Amino acid sequence: MKMQLADLGDIFEISKLYFDVYQGNYPDPLMKDYKRMTAFMNSGSGFWFIAKDDAGQMIASVLTMYEESDYLAKAAAAVVRGEYRGQGVMESLLGYAISYMRNNTKGIDVLYSTTRTVNEAAQTLTEKLNFKKLGIFPNVHKTLEYETHCLAGIIEESAFKKRNHSYLLHHELKSLFEIVRQEFHLDALETIEPLAPTRDLVEPPELEIIKSPRFVNYQFTKLRNEKMLKFDFFPFHVPNMMIMSADQSVELFSHLSDDGYCVIIGVKLPEDMNFSSLFTIANQLLRDSGARYIEIMARADRPKIIESILRAKFIPCAFFPAFQQIENKRHDFVVFSRSFELFDFQNVKLKGLNQVYLEEYFKNWKKLSLNPKLLNL
Repeated sequence: MKMQLADLGDIFEISKLYFDVYQGNYPDPLMKDYKRMTAFMNSGSGFWFIAKDDAGQMIASVLTMYEESDYLAKAAAAVVRGEYRGQGVMESLLGYAISYMRNNTKGIDVLYSTTRTVNEAAQTLTEKLNFKKLGIFPNVHKTLEYETHCLAGIIEESAFKKRNHSYLLHHELKSLFEIVRQEFHLDALETIEPLAPTRDLVEPPELEIIKSPRFVNYQFTKLRNEKMLKFDFFPFHVPNMMIMSADQSVELFSHLSDDGYCVIIGVKLPEDMNFSSLFTIANQLLRDSGARYIEIMARADRPKIIESILRAKFIPCAFFPAFQQIENKRHDFVVFSRSFELFDFQNVKLKGLNQVYLEEYFKNWKKLSLNPKLLNL
């Protein structure tokens, strides 16, 4: 088997590999678009790794993305031809990719990946490569069926040395953090129950969806450079739609994928606006536009913002220590999700802590979604 960094001459065969394995149903449009694949390989921050058998046939592929300012990398889209599964092909290729990234970038403090749960192989693979478990995303994608993914990451000691751990954690996140704390042997955090706002909050004005990807990305970049955004950290996602008020006092940026997966990437809003009301309205507008699942991330040291997200019925599903670097500090993040589908776990096979994360998710789902009288049923 030969492993290498792919080049533009490999694009057609890479695309065919994903088509063959997923029968044309792979949710990421990147694998079907020559221009996007070319742009990714030429970006300087996108790396595509492939493996070929002795006859020269492409048998596996995985890509990595790199954010130099945060010393952050993500591995994604791992695929192996069916007849080569169970032979350690992806373990070798992903190990090769990680080694390449460590030796050919300015450094990696954090590398993470999401893994499918339709079988245990992907979870076992990341365990062998020393990925630690960070959370779970129920029914996050839809290919031939609904797929639940697990989040796992390699967090280097260099990241933990820069980690901000002097903050009060929202009390509703205590049990989720406890799972991660034991996985990484972290010190406990004191918790806090945020006080109610001391001022009257303004309700959002009438909002509408704008679907103009180039304009949306231009406006997002402009506002982020001007430091006008909250929640502006969602690595490796580019907004392609926005929710906006007529006077542009409110601008909420998101990315919506073809399979209904949606992430909220950044928000501009007045300081006295009711966050929970804004997110509740945004959820409905995004759902009407085709979103069936929404994610948002928030810094763990901002309990008042987290309270607003919880009130909009987002459910905490992952906790990521030392995720973002600002100056010389790395900050913990919480990932929240909101699903509009009936949960389907007929195909899920979970290992170890991933089962614990799913149980924690449903504990929070019941608390946020059910009438208190139903909690004991």
